[in-house]
Amino acid sequence: MSGLYLAVDLAVLAIPLLLSFDKRVHFFGQWKDFWPVNIGVLIFFITWDVFFTEWGIWGFNPDYLLGPEWLGLPIEEWLFFICIPYASVFTYATLKHYVRRNPFRHSAITLNMAAIAITAGLSYWYSDAWYTFSASALLCVFFTWSAVNYVAWSHHLWITFFVLLTPFIITNGVLTGITFWEYPLLHNDASQIQDSIVWYAGEHTTGWRICSMPVDDLIYGFLLIGLHIVGFEALQKRRLGLGPYSD
Repeated sequence: MSGLYLAVDLAVLAIPLLLSFDKRVHFFGQWKDFWPVNIGVLIFFITWDVFFTEWGIWGFNPDYLLGPEWLGLPIEEWLFFICIPYASVFTYATLKHYVRRNPFRHSAITLNMAAIAITAGLSYWYSDAWYTFSASALLCVFFTWSAVNYVAWSHHLWITFFVLLTPFIITNGVLTGITFWEYPLLHNDASQIQDSIVWYAGEHTTGWRICSMPVDDLIYGFLLIGLHIVGFEALQKRRLGLGPYSD
């Protein structure tokens, strides 16, 4: 199915895009804070993507692609860095508007410190696994920055991550295993995965999978969402004349 990757991208984008015109959240009106950030983060992740694809750390199955490429990446991969962030920031803005009693308000600092310890540990233990190391090291820097600056909106980021966790696993499950539900929930035997849109060199990951998705994708995904939220919040606060880290 040559259009499967594109179908995944569009499925992720469809509902958030349609609901962007909701009068209460009015995410459409916040596009001016989203698109400039998306372009900047996209450039960073695409650069990372280009090098890792060229080095064979990950790659793409042409059977599920339309064919057009740019800088060695399929057009569907470029769209991934638009559709996933759009859906994520839309979810963030929606939850921030509707959830008045955020369950992570008083635990965000603890979660940030735990994340620093986990990502620092992963960076050390998997220093030879380039995907695990790079994603963990960058996310460790992100959480350290959050802790040092006492980012007041961290609890909104955490609830967004947990709300998106299941759809993220489903989306990445399709990308990394097509029929991902057929595999064990947690395992370290990637050899049983028969087909995928995106493949990974096992020596550059932890080796552990959630169904078909490398657990490393959770780290990568959090970083992708987190960097967008940093920029999104900064632009919004600047427009309102507030500090960039205020809630």
